[in-house]
Amino acid sequence: MAFTPEGYDGFFRRAFARLVLFLIKIGASREEAEDSAQEAMTKAYEHWDAIEHPEAWVRVVAERMYLAASARARAAPVKAVAGGWAGDGTHTDVDPVVFGEQQGKVFNLLRRLPYEQRRVMAWYYDGFAIAEIAARVGRTEATVRSHLRHARQRLQRELYVENAVARDAAGAGEGTN
Repeated sequence: MAFTPEGYDGFFRRAFARLVLFLIKIGASREEAEDSAQEAMTKAYEHWDAIEHPEAWVRVVAERMYLAASARARAAPVKAVAGGWAGDGTHTDVDPVVFGEQQGKVFNLLRRLPYEQRRVMAWYYDGFAIAEIAARVGRTEATVRSHLRHARQRLQRELYVENAVARDAAGAGEGTN
């Protein structure tokens, strides 16, 4: 049984900041540390009556949560590609009813791009400058500019082909009347 003179509330107020600092010391960012500490404190509240050494208990739980979250974050891109969420070459159409016809067309065109090109185009499409995109995605500005250039070239080709097909279809339809 967890015995602290101040009870859980007092323990939380006294220990939370120190727990966050502990996690930062072992390598967590402030945000990661706060998230893991909050989760550990929540677990401590749920198991309060069974905990003998709350200071140590929350450190062990918080560290495990931080390490598990870090592992999930590292595995996420691999899982996204394996699950087909991050560009395995296939794509599904975006519903124009949900997004509007033009925006749906843009989304569908973007899905045809390789992942890195699609990612920087998405950032650029949302109004971010090249320098900010580079900082956010962990690439150099030159790499971001290169991805944007290649993406624009590919999108131009895709649009040209789409428009040519539409013109051909319209021309074929006129001849059958």
